[in-house]
Amino acid sequence: MTDEERISYLAGDHAGVPGSLDPADAAELDELRALLADPAMWEVPGQHLEDTVVAAVTGAASRETGDERSDQVASARGAAGGELARRARRRSRRSVVAWAAGAVAAAAIAIAIGVTSGTGTHATTFSAALSGTSLAPGATGQATLTQTTAGWRVTLHVSGLPRLDNGRFYQAWLKNAADILVPIGTFNQSGDVTLWSGVPPTQYPTITVTRQQANGNPASSGQRVLIGHAHSTS
Repeated sequence: MTDEERISYLAGDHAGVPGSLDPADAAELDELRALLADPAMWEVPGQHLEDTVVAAVTGAASRETGDERSDQVASARGAAGGELARRARRRSRRSVVAWAAGAVAAAAIAIAIGVTSGTGTHATTFSAALSGTSLAPGATGQATLTQTTAGWRVTLHVSGLPRLDNGRFYQAWLKNAADILVPIGTFNQSGDVTLWSGVPPTQYPTITVTRQQANGNPASSGQRVLIGHAHSTS
């Protein structure tokens, strides 16, 4: 019986367990599942259990004869030893339970990793080829938009745009059919740029890049140097 089948059996998912389950394996797993419901399994013995038991019995036997007292102490130590042995067996069983819990957790982590790494569901992505306008006829660009929990990560590769400084910069935008612009970030020159969008390319499919001046006016200057349209790739 594999670890995966044991995990399925402990979790109550009998669909993942062979129909011809070995009786010995079934009995072992049933005992393990019963141990999980036993409150005594989770008791932690005190550090001085034996001394405590011996002291209690010794005090109660203080009026007995020396021989009787010795017998009481010996009996108490034996009882304490037996209790410690039982606690040790419980701790051993807890180790088995810990293995089972760890196996279940590992399986859950593996499933989560498989989903987020692309073996399960794939991230939604869009791409766009950007062309230079009359203000930058030699410029080109390529954008990849990837959906994340924080928003859309826009990876932009640009060539052919000269560097802008001294309060001048490039601004990237997403635009919808009503010509509403949403700024997604700024940069200074050609190369690889990472931008972020809070709106989806499904509703704002047009990507533009403008030349801007830091003059207190956040609106688009209208000086477009690149333009393209995003299309789904997944």
